[in-house]
Amino acid sequence: MSTALCLIALCLGYIVYVNAVREKEGLRILGQVIGIVVMLAAVGGFLCSTMHRMKRDYDGGCMMGQKMNCPLSAAKMDMDKK
Repeated sequence: MSTALCLIALCLGYIVYVNAVREKEGLRILGQVIGIVVMLAAVGGFLCSTMHRMKRDYDGGCMMGQKMNCPLSAAKMDMDKK
């Protein structure tokens, strides 16, 4: 869900950035800065979400099943212990 929201925010930031080109000079710079900030926040949110999910999977929170070999960590896991 957070990945989809980050991609939507990235698209909205790009739309703001592109539409800012049509405005006057002062508003153009402000719109481009806001668009860039939104795009950077979306990419940062996507990367943080991905790293959090990878860390959770590596730490034993694999969503593949309760007792099985997790393909992400290559270790035997027991979800009942957590």
